[in-house]
Amino acid sequence: MSRSRNAGNKDLPANLYRDNGKSWRYRHPETGKFHSMGSNKAIAVQAARKLNSLLIQEEDYVSSVTGKAVSFKDFCEQFLEEKRRKDGRPISDNTKNNYQIQLNRIFKVWGNKSLDSITLKMVNDQLDELTPSNRKALRSLLCNIFDVAMSKGICPDNPARITLTKHVQRQRKRHTVAGLQQIRAHSPLWLQNAIDLSLLTTQRRTDIVALRWTDIYDGYIHIAQQKTTTDSFDEFEVMEGAGYVRIKIDAELQKVLDRCKSAKVVTPFVIYQIPKRKTKNANKEHWTQILPQYLSEEFLKIVKLAKAYPDLKGRQIPTFHEIRSLAIFLHKKAGRSAQALAGHSSVKMTEHYEAGHEIVWNDVDVGIALPFA
Repeated sequence: MSRSRNAGNKDLPANLYRDNGKSWRYRHPETGKFHSMGSNKAIAVQAARKLNSLLIQEEDYVSSVTGKAVSFKDFCEQFLEEKRRKDGRPISDNTKNNYQIQLNRIFKVWGNKSLDSITLKMVNDQLDELTPSNRKALRSLLCNIFDVAMSKGICPDNPARITLTKHVQRQRKRHTVAGLQQIRAHSPLWLQNAIDLSLLTTQRRTDIVALRWTDIYDGYIHIAQQKTTTDSFDEFEVMEGAGYVRIKIDAELQKVLDRCKSAKVVTPFVIYQIPKRKTKNANKEHWTQILPQYLSEEFLKIVKLAKAYPDLKGRQIPTFHEIRSLAIFLHKKAGRSAQALAGHSSVKMTEHYEAGHEIVWNDVDVGIALPFA
């Protein structure tokens, strides 16, 4: 409740009250609890003003008139709409959903606060509640958001970048050739094909399931890679952005592609599944399409069924993504560079896609044969 103003208290800061005429007390603006401030008025006034500056988000009357005050939530929603890959394309729906999940939690605390009022302590309070891996992901996202806000002159600094990064201990183990061979032996044909394509081409699950027959022409597989963010667990994820890779089809790769073709069904996708019954799915372009999450879930089921890694549990079990690490290792072991094949560049990416420019493809060869007997 606000205090009535009179000649005796009009010079007092908000939340400072006289207690029984001799001492002073301060009312916490959020909890309503009173705290003793002693009997010295000057000291009590100074302390109350400092507390108010820390505990109250004072209304910025200049901003309310000029309309320049921007809430954290409003800015983040605009950030997600405008976020682009380095080649100018919009980020994928999956990436946007991951960002949204992280931000929804923060909106409950910061949603209506002005962006420039977010402090280092507020950021640390949110990060400290998370696991190391989730902390790393949220910190990276907040760094990007405040970087953009600074570039627009909305906030003076980036409180997220001042926070300390914490080492994330890797739990996920790598695939072995023997383990993957056992998984493959228990897999349905479509999953065998996906495993083989990933192993030969080093491509990610999103690019594997998105591959279409129309991407294959002139003796090459053309892949506009969908990677948009770095992966802290993958030593080969050294750069953000999509790569344009054109993979030359050799005899080994052609065998896999021939196996992917079906005389029973016409489908635009190289990796596909004929479901037991046709069902409508808003996320599917075609009823035979395999979505990335489904691929991951089915792969994990087969890993457990095959008992390929009986000593591993939980997050230690390698996923479909780890096939890529094994593929890159096998390419390096064979004396072939996997960097271009994987779509990485440590200096400058040779591919770009801008308005008025043609795509520049990275021409690469498959460097290995399938290691399965």
